[in-house]
Amino acid sequence: MDIRGELERIASTEGIALLGVAPVERFDGAPSGHHPRDFLEKARNVVVIGVPIPKGVLYREEMMKGSPAVPEEERPELLQNYFYYTSGFEIINTRLEQVSLRLTLLFQEQGYRTLFFTPTYGKQYNNYYEKHGVAPFSHRHAAVRAGLGEFGLNNLVVNPKYGPRVRYNSIVTAAELPATPLLEEKACLGTSCARCLEGCPGNAIAEGNTLRNPQMPDENVVWLDPVSRTDHTLCRKSQEKVFCQGRCLAVCPAGMLKT
Repeated sequence: MDIRGELERIASTEGIALLGVAPVERFDGAPSGHHPRDFLEKARNVVVIGVPIPKGVLYREEMMKGSPAVPEEERPELLQNYFYYTSGFEIINTRLEQVSLRLTLLFQEQGYRTLFFTPTYGKQYNNYYEKHGVAPFSHRHAAVRAGLGEFGLNNLVVNPKYGPRVRYNSIVTAAELPATPLLEEKACLGTSCARCLEGCPGNAIAEGNTLRNPQMPDENVVWLDPVSRTDHTLCRKSQEKVFCQGRCLAVCPAGMLKT
């Protein structure tokens, strides 16, 4: 069987817009406990899949204004925690999990030990994340190392076509697969834009690792590692008060539709 061809066929029929393969060697230097071989001793590759977030769910400021069914003081919370979180988050996570299982079983049927994760911040991760403050495996790093994007100032993966508006998941396998090349052209506009930093109402994206950091990587090269840090406590507090979840995605001009 042409496994790579079958991967691409399944992806195209299951709504997977992005598919990349990162050899485990690209994860050298990963923190202890977070390398692919910390989960699968004979892992050779990490397959990363991505589903774009429908851009319409991000621009909710004017939605339902004046609705007789929803008081104005309740509207922002409703649109963030019901509309955006469901349409732009949980439903996509479910699709990623379903396809990850299908691909994992495909590899297994071909005789390769394989495992997959659940998307970060999904319901299954809530207790673990609240306790440890970090996911067991970084889908962001895997996506960058699979050539699907680069780290942006927003501390998210910026894809050339979709910007940061993509959910990712990772499958670790012992199968031999051709690697996809790393990104060669920048997708993040860097400090010449910085809309994500300026538009964060909670100031949760730390500039100390970006604009004022003399060790900041060259803005003319693709950023394979984070150049900023997100204070997740500030981020959550801001979401609860300003209902700003998704704003750092919405303001990024990379991969933006014309209308």
